[in-house]
Amino acid sequence: MNITTKMIITDTNIITDLNNGEVLEEFVKLDNVYISDLIKYDEINSNTGNIKIINKIKVINATAEELNEISLIRQERPKLSTYDVLNFIIARDNKCILATGDNELKNYALKHGVEVIRTLRIIELMVENKIITYKKGINACKLIKNCPTTRIPKDVIDELITKLEKEVLVKQ
Repeated sequence: MNITTKMIITDTNIITDLNNGEVLEEFVKLDNVYISDLIKYDEINSNTGNIKIINKIKVINATAEELNEISLIRQERPKLSTYDVLNFIIARDNKCILATGDNELKNYALKHGVEVIRTLRIIELMVENKIITYKKGINACKLIKNCPTTRIPKDVIDELITKLEKEVLVKQ
């Protein structure tokens, strides 16, 4: 998969994870990464990540129709936040990739035909597409793994670290 060709709508979990892995800036430099206007102005703060970098993310404005649909979906799936549902709707309506760290949102989006990527897959794709080096990808995984607030299982992070380390050896 080429991470640079299809529009990506991201949530705050991804931004925080990539910030913790010190690869947010490279992700934001991709020409196809967007955040919804409501999330940018309502949810983003200094706890999310480096505000100077986050402010470089392109903003996509929610339409009135999308905002109206949020409550209908939330009645069906009350565990999803307003922002989660908005990201899903924007990704669905614009045929984007939805970048999320939220399991409930991931499952809902996949059930409804929206392509989803997660933090570790983003890092892996940035390595595969030579946006970051193997070394930087491995380091990002280690930083995320050692972050006390990470929700990504450590064994899953270790699997990607091992995979990237093996690929480095093969390429040498």
